[in-house]
Amino acid sequence: MPQRDLELEQDCPDLARYGYTQTSPRDPRYNCVAWAVGDTKYNWYDVKIKGYYWPPGGADADTVEGWVKVFALFGYVKTENRELEPEFEKIAIYVTAEGFPEHVARQKGSGMWSSKMGKGIDMDHPTLEAIEGEIVGKVAVIMKRRCKDGKRVFE
Repeated sequence: MPQRDLELEQDCPDLARYGYTQTSPRDPRYNCVAWAVGDTKYNWYDVKIKGYYWPPGGADADTVEGWVKVFALFGYVKTENRELEPEFEKIAIYVTAEGFPEHVARQKGSGMWSSKMGKGIDMDHPTLEAIEGEIVGKVAVIMKRRCKDGKRVFE
């Protein structure tokens, strides 16, 4: 039987219905923004606290456009297409009802979406809607970049 995370299912009410697979245990060293670009060493957020990182040239971490600019530093551009395009890596930025960026998921080569849930687990989920809700928010921006040498950051 697959491992369940009841706290996560409480935060993402539709998750159990859509299904998910835990791909790693809880790890406080990195967060979803770092995970999206392949960094498993740091929590990315624009604060001057030891253990946090924000790329030089990155804009305000409290705005959607700030996150878009950070991902643009790594070659991502906005797109409307949520579907799998094998030659591209895609990310989805989730925004709360208050308009704050809260989460980012990364699409895998299988078409599944991968999320690092705060300081919690990494997981795969079949749709972007699976984790939408009051805490994570709703998908507001999709971005993509061409795979490097035909490979994705993580698979």
